[in-house]
Amino acid sequence: MLQLKSAVTTNKPLGTNCTSSYECGTGVCCRDADGHLVDGNLDSQGPFGHLAFGGQVSRFGTCSSRLGQKGDICDSNCGCDQGLECYRPMSGVCCPPMTCYDAAYVKQQREYWHNCFSNPSCPIPP
Repeated sequence: MLQLKSAVTTNKPLGTNCTSSYECGTGVCCRDADGHLVDGNLDSQGPFGHLAFGGQVSRFGTCSSRLGQKGDICDSNCGCDQGLECYRPMSGVCCPPMTCYDAAYVKQQREYWHNCFSNPSCPIPP
């Protein structure tokens, strides 16, 4: 479960140019001018980046304290707003990006898949 520290620590001041949230510090996100996550690593995107999903990845942004909203791409450094959780859904296709979902939905999904992996007859997603 992704948990953010209550105090935001930064390596770079807010508003500083960045290419990844990891440059900005714990709990701070690197966002482009449109507010989308800039991600120079593969944590949120999977091994093929957003290419498999038809998205355009911004390469540069600024350090921002704005956390992800429902449906936003997130990563292990740049989390989601209160009541949401950063989660990569199970898929037979590799690998959907980590996205902000309702925390209750994430809890239900984790329980479902935990039980499913314990049952050899449980179907894996297509």
